Amino acid sequence: MVAFVLLALGHGRAASVATHSTAAQVITAEPTLLPVALPDLSGMHASVREQLREAYASLMTLQPETGVEPPVSEPPRGDRSEAYGELGKLLMAAKSLDVAERCFRNAQTLAPDDFRWPYYLGHVFISQGELSRAVERFEQVLRLRPTDFPTLVWLGHVHIELGQPEAAEPVLTRARALGPDTAAVLYQLGRASLAKRDYAAAVRHLEEAVRLNPAAVVIRNPLAMAYRGLGDLEKAQSNLDRTRGRAGPGAAVTMPDPLMAEVSTVLRSPEVHGELGQQASARGDWPEAARQFRRAIELSPDNAIMRLNLALTLNRMGEARAALTELDAAILADPSLASAYFVMGTLLERSGRDQEAIDRYAAAIMRDPGFRVAHLRLADALRRIGRLEASLSSYQQVLELEPDSQEARFGEAMALVRLSRHADARERFHGAMSVHPDQPAFPQALARLLAASPDPQVRDGQRALDLVQALAKEQKTTSVAETMAMALAEVGRFAEAVEWQRLAMSVAVEAGHPAAAQRMAANLALYLRHEPCRTPWRDDDPEYRPGPEVEPGLLR
Repeated sequence: MVAFVLLALGHGRAASVATHSTAAQVITAEPTLLPVALPDLSGMHASVREQLREAYASLMTLQPETGVEPPVSEPPRGDRSEAYGELGKLLMAAKSLDVAERCFRNAQTLAPDDFRWPYYLGHVFISQGELSRAVERFEQVLRLRPTDFPTLVWLGHVHIELGQPEAAEPVLTRARALGPDTAAVLYQLGRASLAKRDYAAAVRHLEEAVRLNPAAVVIRNPLAMAYRGLGDLEKAQSNLDRTRGRAGPGAAVTMPDPLMAEVSTVLRSPEVHGELGQQASARGDWPEAARQFRRAIELSPDNAIMRLNLALTLNRMGEARAALTELDAAILADPSLASAYFVMGTLLERSGRDQEAIDRYAAAIMRDPGFRVAHLRLADALRRIGRLEASLSSYQQVLELEPDSQEARFGEAMALVRLSRHADARERFHGAMSVHPDQPAFPQALARLLAASPDPQVRDGQRALDLVQALAKEQKTTSVAETMAMALAEVGRFAEAVEWQRLAMSVAVEAGHPAAAQRMAANLALYLRHEPCRTPWRDDDPEYRPGPEVEPGLLR
């Protein structure tokens, strides 16, 4: 009689020992697996509950019968490993990390040569804050797949988080050899250099990461710290400034990671499809974004945010009518959703339905009084249709929310011009120039007012000429050329005014605006008769009619 000692693999737990006697064969022992039960599913979406229960039931059908000897029909371990792994991925995506860990450990016990299970365990441990255990699992992956790129990057990341930059660098160097133009590797190398206070190397790596992925603002903070370490405070501040108010899809450093991509897409839930839609939007894949948002809506028809996101996507795809339908549905689902009213207003404005747009902007503001952009679009629309006093009130609302708003300051001054309050408008332009000295729209508008105002107390031809001559050094647009002609005519230099007016007309024609050039002929006739202009802006000038170009058939 021969005695066999059968060791069960328990991942650090006490192994059980069993002894069987046989005269002819070795019986393969069933490894000891951790018990797995589904967590509380009551807080999950119905589709996710169904998905988890199906996966768990599938796993249970593969469990071997209990007994002294394994039955002949015992399921292959590979099938059971896959079943545990699939359930683990679902649980990991659903943030049930403790049960997911048990599933992945069982999957690894049944298939110890499959690199996927220690990889997922590494990510579970990162999420749980158990970084040393994550290192162990990623090192297991690399023993199975020495050139697995995502594992090398994640292992480097964890070493840095543990304060071990010296351990991170060789791992990340191996990753860089596999993916030399991957921003994620350079970002982690930069962090490692920063942790070692090698600021020059940190700047070199992080600047290259920014070049490869300029939208990833997360790179800017360590880059600012590296420049500060080098004593370059100006560049440090510049990088910090670029991080403000920027977040969301596209702001992080990403890399190809097929296994984690499986986890992020495995659940059938509105949230997952919504996130995938956002990711598609960030990379400009509008058809895929629309597909994901529609799948989210199929699972949750009353989800107003998903319908709003779908509307925004359809609008980007040129399907404005379909976008309007989704906005109606979003408002029906959530009448307090200010953004839906606002987007609807923009569509109506583009279609030339100004009063309806005004009503939607007002509805958005009623639901969110701090909605600055809605106040601004309302003010512009009111000014466009001639409700000037009301537009002034709306511009004031914008300036209370954002005192330095260039658009509100300009719009307010132009509303005053249309009300023939030229002295007040002049003061607004002067004030805006001091706040925004690099914004050319203000000195140009002021120059026009000083050159062509019908109010002699406002006109100042020489000051107008000084302003526009400074602008003309940098740009020769139609508007600048026409303003130059007005100023020259006001100081009596009519021959030069004729030349500049003809230049303005030719630039307009070259830009594809022959009708505008024809309208400019009226001022040309004035200058030919040695008469100055007394109309700073014509009624059809864009300064008088702010807003998008009207598309009459947009919503048909």
